[in-house]
Amino acid sequence: MDFKELMENIKKESGEVPKPLELLGQLDESQVVNHVTDKKFAYSKEAIPQKFKALIALSAAIALDSQSCILNNTKAAKKAGASVQEIMETFAVAKFSKAATVLSSSLPAFEWLVNNK
Repeated sequence: MDFKELMENIKKESGEVPKPLELLGQLDESQVVNHVTDKKFAYSKEAIPQKFKALIALSAAIALDSQSCILNNTKAAKKAGASVQEIMETFAVAKFSKAATVLSSSLPAFEWLVNNK
C-alpha cells in the first residue's frame, strides 16, 4: 500500500486524518508508514479485546496530555463498543494515575521540605 492509499484508509477509518499525521506525512512519509505499522501490530494481537485496547490508548493519551490523541482515542473507544460510562471511568482512572505520578515525582521536594521546616 502506498502512502496516499494509507492516508485515504486513515480518513475512511476515522473520518479524518489527524493533523499531526498529515503534517508528518508532508515531512517524512516513512515515519507515518512506520507509525501505522506499529499500530497494526499492537492491535492485531488477540489477548486484549479491541474495546479495552482503545480504552488503554485513551488512558495513555490523557496521561500524556495529547489533545488530538484524546479525541481520536475517545472516538475509537466508542467505535469499538465502549459506553460513555466506560469512557468516563477511563478519564477518572487516567486522572488519578497522572495525579499519583505528580506525588511520586515530588518525593525529593517533599523530603527537602520535611528536613527544612
